[in-house]
Amino acid sequence: MSSVDSLGSTDRTELFDEVRTILVEQCETSPEVAGKLTENDPMSRLGLDSITLAYVFTYFEQKHDLTFENDDIDPLRYTTVGELLDVLATRISEAAAEAR
Repeated sequence: MSSVDSLGSTDRTELFDEVRTILVEQCETSPEVAGKLTENDPMSRLGLDSITLAYVFTYFEQKHDLTFENDDIDPLRYTTVGELLDVLATRISEAAAEAR
């Protein structure tokens, strides 16, 4: 089972929905753009810079009591939205495993 599959109560669809919500509410992404996002979409479509991406990671740090590395917050690290979800899912899974 991959770390993405072992998210527990937070499944990947919920995670993607949370990312969409943050993009609209905190990062000024239009609801139309956020609603049409797929995991295969390029991150460049969102136009996120490191500060905007930091909002996304800060939300997940606070909600799931996580810590991200500086490399995680580098927008150049992510080619697709799915790659961003992979990192978020992995960190959430790791935190859940440590809490057990």
